[in-house]
Amino acid sequence: MKRVLLVATTSYAGMGPYVAEIVNGFSPEDDIYYFFHDYEDRYFERNVKEELRSHSVFYLAPNSAMNKLRHLITNRFSYDRMLLKLCKKKRIELVHYINDIPTARMQRKYERMGLTVLSTVHDLEPHEAKKSWHKMLRQNIMYKRLAKNLQEAKYLVTNSLAQYESLKRRYEGKTITYHPFPSLVTKEIVNGHETPEELKDIDKPYILFFGRIEKYKGIDLLYKAFTSSPQLCENFRLVIAGSGELGFERINDESGVIFINRYIRDTEVASLYRNAHCVAYPYISATQSGVLSLAFYYQIPVVASDIPFFKGIIGPSSTGLLFKKENVEDLRSKLLTLCQTDVSAMRNNQRAYYDKHYGGHAICEQLLKIYSMSWSEADVEGLGYKE
Repeated sequence: MKRVLLVATTSYAGMGPYVAEIVNGFSPEDDIYYFFHDYEDRYFERNVKEELRSHSVFYLAPNSAMNKLRHLITNRFSYDRMLLKLCKKKRIELVHYINDIPTARMQRKYERMGLTVLSTVHDLEPHEAKKSWHKMLRQNIMYKRLAKNLQEAKYLVTNSLAQYESLKRRYEGKTITYHPFPSLVTKEIVNGHETPEELKDIDKPYILFFGRIEKYKGIDLLYKAFTSSPQLCENFRLVIAGSGELGFERINDESGVIFINRYIRDTEVASLYRNAHCVAYPYISATQSGVLSLAFYYQIPVVASDIPFFKGIIGPSSTGLLFKKENVEDLRSKLLTLCQTDVSAMRNNQRAYYDKHYGGHAICEQLLKIYSMSWSEADVEGLGYKE
């Protein structure tokens, strides 16, 4: 196998658990080195297993407004030169950017060194968003750069079968590979025993939405479905847990809704899920996501929209109920159904799916296969994917 440098550029918005769960599936015997861009919370330094430390570099650079602005203006990271030196020092043959795609400039520099550059594509298209003007400007700039970087890239990997097909159609001359999305259930989550202060005196079972609050996640639809149903309001609470701008008006006589509008610590996640009656994922769109892994691990019944990503998993596996995307009435109906039926079979299916598809070691075996392939191969369709 080629000697690999795995580069993690961010732990923001779920990328921390995503990276940690993949990386911790590798062993020190694998010929892999790791570079982690850590923020103030030192997420990677805390969550990467001890036996990989000798092969790891933890680069601390705060996720500050100044650093974001600097990157936006220069389109460079402060550690770019360090990466090039590290590749030379460790005689790296393949560089895998696991969070994003390196700039076209960096890709050309790697290629001049004789290195293969593999990039994980997470969101090929921007999600629906309703943010302040400067955040929208930043998003637009980042997606223009992504398009340019994708044009330069030769080797891509994704965790979404729908996106895998889109990439193949759009970039016929590139080598596209696939491996499943990892579990987001980290050791810190499993061992966490904190109950959010906001829920310590909750008086009824609750329906949970957990995640960063973004327009494309359809939280306004869930809010409307819940608050417009007297039966749900009388018997349940709706808990929306995550930071972000709500982007919709709350009704004056709102009843039974609890917003935990802040960053949720990993040590609080287990309590959120274990005590939930069910979990709702009313997304308008999603390329790929690890949120199902949390519900499946804790065997909490799921209601999700019928977007391709959820439909492709929940439909064949009978691990939840699907409602028509953006249809408030259907969402309300499915929530009532889930709250009134026996879900023991659904829970068993969730456990079985989790054990089969979310194992970190299985994903690492597929990545090792990808790293070892002959990159002159023209057709690698389906590599790493077996239903």
